[in-house]
Amino acid sequence: MNTHAFLSFISNNYDFSRANIILSELNLTHCWKHWLTAELIHLLNTDKQFSDIQTNTRYPAKSSNNNDQESYLRYQVEKPIEKVHKKNLASYCDFSFKHQEKQHYFEIICANSTSFKKNKDLIKFEADITRIDTLKKQNPSVCISTIFAFFGTFTNDEVKIFAPFDNSKRCSYVLDSNIKGSSSIARLTQIQRAGDPRLCFAMYNAS
Repeated sequence: MNTHAFLSFISNNYDFSRANIILSELNLTHCWKHWLTAELIHLLNTDKQFSDIQTNTRYPAKSSNNNDQESYLRYQVEKPIEKVHKKNLASYCDFSFKHQEKQHYFEIICANSTSFKKNKDLIKFEADITRIDTLKKQNPSVCISTIFAFFGTFTNDEVKIFAPFDNSKRCSYVLDSNIKGSSSIARLTQIQRAGDPRLCFAMYNAS
Protein backbone atom coordinates (compact mmCIF):
# COMPACT_ATOMS: atom_id res chain seq x y z
CA MET A 1 0.00 0.00 0.00
CA ASN A 2 1.66 3.21 -1.13
CA THR A 3 1.44 6.64 0.49
CA HIS A 4 -1.38 7.94 -1.70
CA ALA A 5 -3.47 4.80 -1.18
CA PHE A 6 -3.12 4.92 2.61
CA LEU A 7 -4.00 8.61 2.80
CA SER A 8 -6.97 7.97 0.51
CA PHE A 9 -8.18 5.25 2.88
CA ILE A 10 -8.04 7.70 5.80
CA SER A 11 -9.73 10.44 3.77
CA ASN A 12 -12.60 8.16 2.74
CA ASN A 13 -13.19 6.52 6.12
CA TYR A 14 -12.14 8.77 8.99
CA ASP A 15 -14.34 11.35 10.70
CA PHE A 16 -12.05 14.33 11.23
CA SER A 17 -14.52 16.41 13.25
CA ARG A 18 -13.46 15.15 16.69
CA ALA A 19 -9.78 14.98 15.72
CA ASN A 20 -9.88 18.66 14.75
CA ILE A 21 -11.16 19.48 18.23
CA ILE A 22 -8.62 17.31 20.07
CA LEU A 23 -5.59 18.65 18.19
CA SER A 24 -6.73 22.24 18.62
CA GLU A 25 -6.50 21.95 22.43
CA LEU A 26 -2.91 22.66 23.44
CA ASN A 27 -3.32 21.29 26.97
CA LEU A 28 -3.69 17.85 25.36
CA THR A 29 -0.30 18.05 23.63
CA HIS A 30 1.18 15.08 25.47
CA CYS A 31 -1.88 12.92 24.69
CA TRP A 32 -2.14 13.57 20.97
CA LYS A 33 0.19 10.83 19.73
CA HIS A 34 -1.32 8.01 21.79
CA TRP A 35 -4.86 9.18 21.06
CA LEU A 36 -4.29 9.41 17.30
CA THR A 37 -2.51 6.05 17.23
CA ALA A 38 -5.56 4.49 18.88
CA GLU A 39 -7.87 6.26 16.41
CA LEU A 40 -5.96 4.96 13.39
CA ILE A 41 -5.74 1.42 14.74
CA HIS A 42 -9.49 1.44 15.43
CA LEU A 43 -10.04 2.58 11.84
CA LEU A 44 -7.83 -0.21 10.48
CA ASN A 45 -9.66 -2.75 12.65
CA THR A 46 -12.90 -1.97 10.81
CA ASP A 47 -11.58 -2.99 7.39
CA LYS A 48 -10.85 -6.61 6.49
CA GLN A 49 -8.13 -5.70 4.00
CA PHE A 50 -5.83 -5.07 6.99
CA SER A 51 -4.62 -7.81 9.32
CA ASP A 52 -2.04 -8.43 12.05
CA ILE A 53 -2.55 -4.89 13.37
CA GLN A 54 -0.18 -4.20 16.28
CA THR A 55 1.48 -1.45 18.30
CA ASN A 56 5.16 -1.15 19.25
CA THR A 57 6.23 -3.64 16.59
CA ARG A 58 9.97 -4.33 16.48
CA TYR A 59 11.77 -3.72 13.19
CA PRO A 60 13.03 -7.04 11.78
CA ALA A 61 16.58 -7.44 10.54
CA LYS A 62 17.19 -8.72 7.04
CA SER A 63 16.66 -12.47 7.04
CA SER A 64 19.54 -14.79 6.21
CA ASN A 65 19.52 -18.24 4.69
CA ASN A 66 21.19 -20.07 7.56
CA ASN A 67 18.13 -20.30 9.84
CA ASP A 68 19.52 -17.88 12.42
CA GLN A 69 17.34 -17.05 15.41
CA GLU A 70 14.93 -14.16 14.99
CA SER A 71 16.78 -10.85 14.86
CA TYR A 72 15.85 -7.17 14.92
CA LEU A 73 17.30 -3.75 14.11
CA ARG A 74 18.45 -1.27 16.72
CA TYR A 75 18.76 2.37 15.68
CA GLN A 76 20.61 4.94 17.80
CA VAL A 77 21.37 8.48 16.73
CA GLU A 78 24.93 8.97 15.43
CA LYS A 79 25.78 5.29 15.97
CA PRO A 80 26.00 2.42 13.47
CA ILE A 81 22.75 0.47 13.25
CA GLU A 82 22.90 -2.87 15.06
CA LYS A 83 21.41 -6.30 14.53
CA VAL A 84 20.14 -7.62 17.89
CA HIS A 85 18.39 -10.77 19.07
CA LYS A 86 16.74 -9.38 22.20
CA LYS A 87 13.40 -7.68 21.52
CA ASN A 88 13.86 -5.24 24.40
CA LEU A 89 16.92 -3.79 22.63
CA ALA A 90 15.25 -3.43 19.24
CA SER A 91 13.84 -0.26 17.71
CA TYR A 92 10.10 -0.27 17.20
CA CYS A 93 7.39 1.58 15.34
CA ASP A 94 4.18 3.08 16.75
CA PHE A 95 1.90 0.71 14.85
CA SER A 96 2.00 -1.82 12.05
CA PHE A 97 -0.33 -3.88 9.89
CA LYS A 98 -0.27 -6.43 7.11
CA HIS A 99 -1.81 -5.59 3.74
CA GLN A 100 -1.74 -8.03 0.83
CA GLU A 101 0.83 -10.17 2.67
CA LYS A 102 3.16 -7.18 3.12
CA GLN A 103 3.96 -5.80 6.58
CA HIS A 104 3.83 -2.00 6.92
CA TYR A 105 5.40 -0.04 9.80
CA PHE A 106 4.44 3.48 10.89
CA GLU A 107 5.86 6.17 13.15
CA ILE A 108 3.73 9.14 14.26
CA ILE A 109 4.40 12.74 15.30
CA CYS A 110 1.59 15.10 16.32
CA ALA A 111 1.82 18.88 16.51
CA ASN A 112 0.02 22.18 16.42
CA SER A 113 1.30 24.72 13.89
CA THR A 114 1.82 27.30 16.63
CA SER A 115 4.57 25.11 18.06
CA PHE A 116 6.23 23.61 15.00
CA LYS A 117 6.60 26.94 13.25
CA LYS A 118 9.33 27.35 15.86
CA ASN A 119 11.03 24.24 14.35
CA LYS A 120 10.90 21.93 17.39
CA ASP A 121 8.48 19.45 15.83
CA LEU A 122 9.98 19.84 12.37
CA ILE A 123 13.29 18.67 13.82
CA LYS A 124 11.47 15.58 15.13
CA PHE A 125 10.00 14.96 11.67
CA GLU A 126 13.46 15.27 10.12
CA ALA A 127 14.84 12.85 12.71
CA ASP A 128 12.07 10.34 11.97
CA ILE A 129 12.78 10.51 8.24
CA THR A 130 16.49 9.92 8.85
CA ARG A 131 15.63 7.04 11.18
CA ILE A 132 13.29 5.20 8.81
CA ASP A 133 15.57 5.76 5.79
CA THR A 134 18.43 4.18 7.76
CA LEU A 135 16.28 1.24 8.86
CA LYS A 136 15.06 0.73 5.30
CA LYS A 137 18.63 0.57 3.98
CA GLN A 138 19.44 -2.16 6.50
CA ASN A 139 16.39 -4.19 5.50
CA PRO A 140 15.06 -3.14 2.07
CA SER A 141 12.18 -5.62 2.32
CA VAL A 142 10.32 -3.63 5.00
CA CYS A 143 7.83 -0.86 4.22
CA ILE A 144 8.28 2.03 6.68
CA SER A 145 6.50 5.38 6.78
CA THR A 146 6.30 8.31 9.13
CA ILE A 147 3.15 10.38 9.64
CA PHE A 148 3.29 14.00 10.77
CA ALA A 149 -0.21 14.95 11.94
CA PHE A 150 -0.61 18.65 12.58
CA PHE A 151 -3.37 21.15 13.22
CA GLY A 152 -3.21 24.69 11.93
CA THR A 153 -3.21 27.04 8.97
CA PHE A 154 -0.40 28.48 6.83
CA THR A 155 0.52 31.49 4.74
CA ASN A 156 2.53 31.32 1.52
CA ASP A 157 5.74 32.14 3.37
CA GLU A 158 5.09 29.62 6.14
CA VAL A 159 4.64 26.74 3.69
CA LYS A 160 8.34 27.13 2.82
CA ILE A 161 9.20 25.36 6.09
CA PHE A 162 8.11 22.10 4.44
CA ALA A 163 10.66 22.34 1.60
CA PRO A 164 13.26 20.06 3.29
CA PHE A 165 10.69 17.24 3.37
CA ASP A 166 9.28 17.57 -0.14
CA ASN A 167 11.73 18.32 -2.93
CA SER A 168 13.67 16.66 -5.77
CA LYS A 169 15.23 14.15 -3.34
CA ARG A 170 12.32 13.54 -0.96
CA CYS A 171 8.64 13.04 -1.70
CA SER A 172 6.08 13.74 1.02
CA TYR A 173 2.32 13.93 0.58
CA VAL A 174 -0.30 15.63 2.71
CA LEU A 175 -3.96 14.89 3.36
CA ASP A 176 -5.89 18.10 4.07
CA SER A 177 -9.05 17.39 6.07
CA ASN A 178 -10.51 20.71 4.91
CA ILE A 179 -10.77 19.49 1.31
CA LYS A 180 -13.07 16.78 -0.03
CA GLY A 181 -12.41 14.28 -2.80
CA SER A 182 -9.20 13.51 -4.68
CA SER A 183 -7.97 17.10 -4.28
CA SER A 184 -7.54 16.50 -0.54
CA ILE A 185 -4.20 14.76 -1.19
CA ALA A 186 -1.27 16.71 -2.64
CA ARG A 187 2.47 17.13 -2.38
CA LEU A 188 3.34 18.58 1.03
CA THR A 189 4.69 21.83 -0.39
CA GLN A 190 1.39 22.30 -2.23
CA ILE A 191 -0.69 22.32 0.95
CA GLN A 192 -3.62 24.74 0.84
CA ARG A 193 -2.70 28.20 2.05
CA ALA A 194 -4.79 30.04 4.64
CA GLY A 195 -8.27 28.60 5.22
CA ASP A 196 -9.60 27.52 8.60
CA PRO A 197 -7.32 25.73 11.06
CA ARG A 198 -7.66 21.98 10.46
CA LEU A 199 -5.95 18.62 10.85
CA CYS A 200 -3.54 17.53 8.13
CA PHE A 201 -1.62 14.29 7.69
CA ALA A 202 1.81 14.60 6.09
CA MET A 203 3.33 11.25 5.18
CA TYR A 204 6.79 10.18 4.03
CA ASN A 205 7.64 6.66 2.90
CA ALA A 206 11.21 5.39 3.12
CA SER A 207 12.53 4.24 -0.23
